Amino acid sequence: MEAVQTRSIFLTASEKEAILTSSDAVLAQFRAALAQRVTARLAAPALADDPAGTDRGRLGWWYPAAEYLSDAAMEHALAPTAALAEWLREETLRTARRPVADWVGPWFRSHSEPFTGHLETAHLCWGVAAVLDLASEVLSEDEQEEVRQALHEKGLMLCQRWLQQNTHLANWRGIMASGAIVAAAALGDEELLDELLPDLARLAQAFQPDGSYGESLQYGNYLANALMLAYEALIRKYPGHAQQLDVAAYGRGMGWVAQSMLYRQPLAGWGPEPRARAVNFNDSAALFRPSGDLLLHVAARYSDTVAAGLARGLFQEYYESCPTQGPHNLASFGFINDWGFLTLPLLARTLPVVLTPEQAGLPLTAAYANGNTFVRDAWGGKSVLAIQGGMNEGCYAPGHLQGDLNSFMLTYGQERLLADPGHSCYRNLIHGLESATQTHNSCTFLVEADQLGLQEDLAKIKLLEQRNVLARRLIQSDGSVGRPVERGGRLRAARRVGDVSLVVSEAAASYGHPIEEFTRLWLQCGPHVTFVLDRIQAAEPVSTVWNWLINNQDDATQIGTAPGQVQATRHGVGLRLWHASAKHSPMPAGPVYSYLHDAYHPEPAQLGEGRPGSGLLFRFTDPAPTRATHRLHVLVADEAKNLAVWQLEAGPDPDSWTVRHGAQEFTLHLPQLTLLRLHLRTAGGHWLVEETDEFDYRLTALDGSRLTI
Repeated sequence: MEAVQTRSIFLTASEKEAILTSSDAVLAQFRAALAQRVTARLAAPALADDPAGTDRGRLGWWYPAAEYLSDAAMEHALAPTAALAEWLREETLRTARRPVADWVGPWFRSHSEPFTGHLETAHLCWGVAAVLDLASEVLSEDEQEEVRQALHEKGLMLCQRWLQQNTHLANWRGIMASGAIVAAAALGDEELLDELLPDLARLAQAFQPDGSYGESLQYGNYLANALMLAYEALIRKYPGHAQQLDVAAYGRGMGWVAQSMLYRQPLAGWGPEPRARAVNFNDSAALFRPSGDLLLHVAARYSDTVAAGLARGLFQEYYESCPTQGPHNLASFGFINDWGFLTLPLLARTLPVVLTPEQAGLPLTAAYANGNTFVRDAWGGKSVLAIQGGMNEGCYAPGHLQGDLNSFMLTYGQERLLADPGHSCYRNLIHGLESATQTHNSCTFLVEADQLGLQEDLAKIKLLEQRNVLARRLIQSDGSVGRPVERGGRLRAARRVGDVSLVVSEAAASYGHPIEEFTRLWLQCGPHVTFVLDRIQAAEPVSTVWNWLINNQDDATQIGTAPGQVQATRHGVGLRLWHASAKHSPMPAGPVYSYLHDAYHPEPAQLGEGRPGSGLLFRFTDPAPTRATHRLHVLVADEAKNLAVWQLEAGPDPDSWTVRHGAQEFTLHLPQLTLLRLHLRTAGGHWLVEETDEFDYRLTALDGSRLTI
C-alpha cells in the first residue's frame, strides 16, 4: 500500500473555514452539539470490551464504533485538544490491534476461516477511515502505518471477500461495498477504487424505480446512508469516481420518506422530548427519522430542486429543534437514526430552500412502487391511513419482509390507533411471530376443521399466512442484475376525488393454495370514516380470520368490546371498529397480548423492545368454512368523547350500511360484488366505485359531489 493522500476526503479547507467562522445559527448549534457529544465520551474507554463507565449499556463495542471515531475525528479536525487527541489515539489503536476475528463481528456472525467480513466490519472501516483522513496526526508515523495495514487487512479485504462470495442485491451488499470503498479512499488506493466502484454503482438498482425501497423504510435509509458515505468519501478527492454513482436512485425517494413520517411526540420510556414516529411496515422502527447526514447530502448533491428542498425541510423538521437528542450510539447501524460527522461540512455548503411536503406538492393520496400507500385528510391534519399494498413491479430488494400485505395503520390526532408490530432483536424467538400475518391488520385463514376456541388456544392455532421469506435477487456472472422478485400482491387502485380516497390491493398469491383472491378495498371519507371491504375466494372451504392490532405501547389504551365491535381510546382520541354482518355479530376474540416495538436493538430485552400487551390483538372469525366470502368493516377515528355518538345501522337493502354522527352521514351500498359496483352517499353527494376489469377500479363523484366534514 502506498500513501497517495493529497487532501481530505471528508472536509475541505473551505468547509472548515465556513464551519468555524459562519454566523449561521443552525450551523452554530450543530457545531456546539458535536463538541458536547464528543467531550462527553472522553471520560471512558468507549470501545473497550467492558462498557463500564460508558453509555453503551449491553451494546457491543462494534455498534457505536463508526459514530464515536468519526465524530471525534471531525471534532479534532475543527478544534483539536490534547485530551481528544489522546482519546482518539487510544481508541483507534485499540480497534486496529484487535484480532481479525473481532473485526468479523459478534458471536452470531460466521467466524469460519478464511474470515469474511460482515456489517460490523464495514462500520469499523468507516470509523477508522475517518480517523486516518481527519486526525491522522494523533498517531505517530509507525502507528499510522499500523492502522493503515489493519484497515486494509482486517477491514477492506474482509469486506471484499464478502462481496466476492455473495451475489444477491440488498442492503447488506451496499454496506459491504461502502465499507470497502471508504477504506480504499482513505488509503488512497485508486486501483482498488476502480475495481470496487462497479459493485457500488450497481446498488442503485436495489431501489424501486420511484426511489422507494422494498425491504422497509429503515433498511432503505440504512442502504442510502451507506451509499451517501461512499459518495462523500469520493466527491472531494476523486470526483470522477463519484460521478459514476447515482444520487437520484435514493434522492427521488424523498417524497416516499416524507409521506412515511407521521408526527413528533414524546414516547413512553424515552424521556419528555418529542420524538419522530413513522409508518413502519416490514422490519422498520416506529421510532424513525431519516439519517441527518443523508438528508443534507441529498439536499446538497441532488439536482432535483424539489426533492433536494424536501430533504432540507425534513432535516429542519426532525433535527434542528433537537440537535442534542440521543441516543448517540445506535445510529450508524440504523437502529435509532441521528445526525453524524458529515452534518457540519454539508451544512456549510449552499443548500436549497426548505420545502414542506405541501410546498413540494406531495399529494394527499399517494402510492409507491414498494406498495406503500398513504391517505391524509390534510398535511398537518388529523388522520393518516397507511397501507401496505401489493408491488406491481416486483420487489427490487427482497428481504426483511413481514406478512403484511393488505395490512394497514390508522393514525388520528398524533396517536397510532391501528399499528404495525415493528421488529425486535433478530435472535428473539418472537421475531417470527411479530413478522407473521396474524399479528398484522390483515387476514389469515383456518384451513383445517379447528376453530379459534378456548382462551389458552388463541395464540397457538394453526393458520394459513403470507410467505414473508422470498428468493434473493441475484447478480449474474456478467454483472447484470436478475429480475425483481415477485412478492405476491398487486396494488389495483389509488385514487382520490375531493376528500374521498379509494385504495384497492389484491394479495392472494402471497398465501398460496387454496386462496385464489384476497382483494381489500379501502374507502376513506375525510378524517373520520374508513370503510374496509374484503372479497375472498378459495379453491376449497376456509374460515377467514380478521386480525386487528391496537396500540397499547404505554399501557394507556382503554378497550371496550361488544358483539361485532371493538373500541379503543388513548390520550383523548380513539377508534371504533364494526365487523359489519347482517347474519351475525360475533364477539371479538381477544385481547391476545401481542408486541409493539419502538425500535430494533441487537440485544434482547433492551429499551425499544415491546413487552407482552404493548399490542392488543383482536380477531373476528367466520362461523363456518366457505369458498367465497366478503365482509365490510367500518372504522371511525375521532376524539374519544365523540365515539359513542357515532352509530352504524344496517340499511333496508342487503350490503347497505350507514354510519352517522349528527348531521354527518355516510351510506355505503354494494349492489354488485363482481365486477364490483359500490355507492357512497353522504349529505354532500354521491360517489361511485366501479371495477372495470381485474386491473382497474374507478372512483367517480356524481353530479359534482363534494364531501363536507
